[in-house]
Amino acid sequence: MMKVRSKRAFALILALGLTAAACSDDETTTTAAPTTEAGTDTTEAGTDTTEGTADPLGEPNPADSSLDAYKVGYMWSGVSAAVDNSSDLASAEATVQWINEFGGGIAGGHPLEIVECAGSDAATAAACGSTMVESGVQIVLFNVIGDVATWATPVLAANIPIMAYSSADASLFVAPGRVFTLSNPIAGIGVMPIKLAMKLGVTKSAVVVIDVPGATGPVNAMVPPGFEAAGAGTVDIVPISPTAPDHASAIQVELQNSPGLVHIIGNPAFCSLTIRALKDAAYEGVISMISNCLDGPMKEQLGADLEGIYVSYSSGEDPTNPDVQLLIAILAKYSPDTVPSGTPVGSFLVLEGFHRVMADFEGEFTSDAIAAHIAGHGPVPTPTIDGGTFKCDGTAVPGVAIACTGSFSYAQLDAAGEPTSYEAF
Repeated sequence: MMKVRSKRAFALILALGLTAAACSDDETTTTAAPTTEAGTDTTEAGTDTTEGTADPLGEPNPADSSLDAYKVGYMWSGVSAAVDNSSDLASAEATVQWINEFGGGIAGGHPLEIVECAGSDAATAAACGSTMVESGVQIVLFNVIGDVATWATPVLAANIPIMAYSSADASLFVAPGRVFTLSNPIAGIGVMPIKLAMKLGVTKSAVVVIDVPGATGPVNAMVPPGFEAAGAGTVDIVPISPTAPDHASAIQVELQNSPGLVHIIGNPAFCSLTIRALKDAAYEGVISMISNCLDGPMKEQLGADLEGIYVSYSSGEDPTNPDVQLLIAILAKYSPDTVPSGTPVGSFLVLEGFHRVMADFEGEFTSDAIAAHIAGHGPVPTPTIDGGTFKCDGTAVPGVAIACTGSFSYAQLDAAGEPTSYEAF
């Protein structure tokens, strides 16, 4: 267990971020329905089937095979003894297939091709950086990944822009106008536990975080000064190795400090171990976590132990949302073993977000042109978020230029691990 009290520049950033995240984007539109043309809202999307219901996939609208494929990089965490993020890549590949078969391709009909690379640790992530630079991709996309700096640094040095579902890694903050996150990158890390502690009147909190640079770096920099700046009480930072076989000892030590709120940042396997340790220790306080903690196997494993846990969502999982219905249909068609919740939602969001913002792209497909197009684009409907938009001009979250939106929501889980309702923070 490590306590951090340092006052850093991110205190102001986070304090400002709290204000931005407390409300929706200034410019919002209704979440776009599944489309048959890339990034456009059409009445043709989703035709009546023989049963008289709309098909969420829409009508076939293939990319133009006579045009050059546009290659983009896709980074993910891979599969290791500690982490299995195979659902990330599965969802990404399935979304690309839908874009090429039903979504009209990208940027005027070009087929979309991803060059994937798995960075499961610092060494493989560094190798991926070289792969991305040498492969000729013009932008790199990713969902959520632990080791960021080792591959992102050479990618940005090669002038290749990056678009993420979410990341607050410090290596990305050095390139405003070339790095874009389609969610509030500080929401799940710091804003959620701070706002929740204030809402519930908790004066002592703990943040349990998977001990990888992409997580512990931002948490240590932002969370303690953020709690202090917001007057949200005190907080302990509890880093635990991703290879730890159980979290019992670290949790037992921290519970001696009597936290009223424990917030968890990690992947499903990591978060499951933390929740199990808390339950085994008969912890009766509030538990919260990021949405990437959740997946199908975790829900089956923990069952009713998930009831009452708060979850921060930068993407939506409401089954009545047209984009969520689209994702469910995409995975049913192209990757039926992938559960459409948690990690796969972020994969879909970043790829479909890129698909939408690039719908009206014209000219040569180069890194400079892509970055300028995204940074200068007007509001675009955010996939899976009712009424949400993203706009990557650096103004969404004051002081966090890479953020394209300031909004996020939260929900409490029921006994099946499903959100009972969504509320905005």
